Amino acid sequence: MAQQTNSELPISIGGARQGVKITVVLAFVLVISAGILFLASRAVGIKKSEGLENLEKRYKLLAHGRGEMFTAWLENLSHQGDRLIKSDLFRLYAAEVDSFDGDLAGIFGAVAIEDDDSQGEGAELAAQLPMMQNMLREFSTYSGFVNARILNRHGDAYIATDGYLPPMLPEQLEQATESMKSGKPRFSPLRKTLQGLEMDVYVPLYSPDGAENEEAPIGALMMTRQVSGKITELLANSVLSSQGERTRLIQKGVGGYRQVTPWTTDGFTPVHSDIALDENGDIPFGERGSLSEPEQKVFSLGHMIHGPDWWVVQEGDYSEAMGPLVAFRNSVTVVAGLGILTALLIAGLAWWVLAGVQSQRIAEEFKALAAQIDDQKRFIDSINANIDEFITLKDLEGKYTYVNDAFAEAVGRKKDELIGMDSAAVFGFDTAKRVGADDGIVCQTGRKEIINESFFLHSQRYEFQISKSPYMDKDNMCQGIVEVYRDMTEFVAVQEKNKRLIKRAMEALGSTIEAADPYLGGHTKLMAGLSVEVSKTMHLSEMEMAEIETAANLSQIGKMFVANEILTKPGKLTDEEMAAMEEHVEHAYRILKDIDIDEGVLKAIYQMNERNDGSGYPKQLEAEDIILSARILSVLNVFCAMIRPRSYRGAKAPREALGILAADATKFDAAVVEALGNVLKTPSGERLLEGRA
Repeated sequence: MAQQTNSELPISIGGARQGVKITVVLAFVLVISAGILFLASRAVGIKKSEGLENLEKRYKLLAHGRGEMFTAWLENLSHQGDRLIKSDLFRLYAAEVDSFDGDLAGIFGAVAIEDDDSQGEGAELAAQLPMMQNMLREFSTYSGFVNARILNRHGDAYIATDGYLPPMLPEQLEQATESMKSGKPRFSPLRKTLQGLEMDVYVPLYSPDGAENEEAPIGALMMTRQVSGKITELLANSVLSSQGERTRLIQKGVGGYRQVTPWTTDGFTPVHSDIALDENGDIPFGERGSLSEPEQKVFSLGHMIHGPDWWVVQEGDYSEAMGPLVAFRNSVTVVAGLGILTALLIAGLAWWVLAGVQSQRIAEEFKALAAQIDDQKRFIDSINANIDEFITLKDLEGKYTYVNDAFAEAVGRKKDELIGMDSAAVFGFDTAKRVGADDGIVCQTGRKEIINESFFLHSQRYEFQISKSPYMDKDNMCQGIVEVYRDMTEFVAVQEKNKRLIKRAMEALGSTIEAADPYLGGHTKLMAGLSVEVSKTMHLSEMEMAEIETAANLSQIGKMFVANEILTKPGKLTDEEMAAMEEHVEHAYRILKDIDIDEGVLKAIYQMNERNDGSGYPKQLEAEDIILSARILSVLNVFCAMIRPRSYRGAKAPREALGILAADATKFDAAVVEALGNVLKTPSGERLLEGRA
């Protein structure tokens, strides 16, 4: 009986060893196969990324190139009118019409003209009208325009190539007004007529002695052009286009986006795909439905043509673009299959080799491994016992299953006593509720969480940073929470002290700055106080609020370098004195740019004297070009100046000053003015105003 048992033992050990060898061989095959599949998948992914990147670059090149052609064509259309509107004769006539105070209908209509002086002037203009009409008609015919007309600065047409002046459409009048307002050519949207697609071109007209960059236009030249053939020509496929690729033109109108198709009966076709623009106004490269057939999948990219609200869209069939990738993927699949087959052959050979090798050291290895694990456990316990941070392990019920010596010493209990207790028994219910609020999230998500909490230990307040990590078992199931407490009390105290010192330094610097101007006393302090309240009302972040308050405290630093006689002059400043005063912005920038100060603070100080309508200084920025913090300081700076006395005027009442700001909506941000009005109604705002004197 004993002999049978002893003979069976080597057999069972040999079978176990044989099973280990088979497992090793199978693991080898699986690892090699997984590696081959991973490399194959990665190669296909890289090939796809490179292919799409190259496709995007080519589409961008084609769309931008075609867009430049459209832009050059539009510029050429607008410049064709230069031969007429830059003629001194035409400019002089337009200037005389612009200066005429009488009724234009009496000159260019059928109303009779009497013989008084003003009507005599009108008669002279009416006498020149046929010649001007002929010049306009000859220009229109020579330049290939369907018709043309001349408009005065109010949008009224007084010369037309077709011999009569039909009423303009509201959108035409709006385009003409925008052209004269901006001083730049404007282009109307394309429209369908019996002769095909046509569009209007509006070019501003200046007086003969006026400079185009200095004076406002006195009228506009409106030219109508048939463009079906030209657009068809510009949309024709270039030699760079591949099979399945095409160039399209879409236009944005009142009803949405439409594709321009001069070769169709209607001239336009609806766009069924959704159009989403990026920050530059372009249609980003991506996979989407075709413009005209949304069920057809394509790659496309659009480039915006500024002026007429057009987009040149380059698109190509998805199947054509992905053809090379499909071929590459098939080749990689074949190679990967051959690699896996080779791995199987090698694994089979290895198994036969391992089958003949006897392992004599398995028991010794396990024994050495157990000793190593025991050593590591003692080593970790030694580290935990001597580390300064508090380390705990809680189970899913919130009870401690392990604490290190530092934690036990801090809470004044023995380690064995703490095992089985929960946070409420150690710290109290309220503190335990705050500390354990994130435990469920840590266990559910498996992510590390860091919180900051205050504790009272031995009647003394401490600030701790607590790092929480899930404690997982071998099946990756959460069994508890590992907590590491780091004492941040001294660090937090130093931070708070530094904040107080920085704030006092800013306030002291603001007082020093105000000493340069006797009428500036208290201005900076009031401005800084209001900036905090306005920022809260506008729901800005703590960082934004701190930047605005710092900028307010430093906003007047540049005036230290402005001559005192200019700062305290009782009367209106001359142009030279005003220029010297405005240089305080550059002085402030020069002083602060080399100091370790946030870029947002520096920009806010530099832009706070800008105005929404571009009338401010130093760069004449407009509206959204001015950052929000600067728009806030712009309102507060003017408000604080108005409610305080100056050498040349008395102080205004806060409500009166607020009304002036609200009335001048073109210069100041209406949202900021509204927020300031709300602040002035609060107790905080009233206290700030009470302390301004």
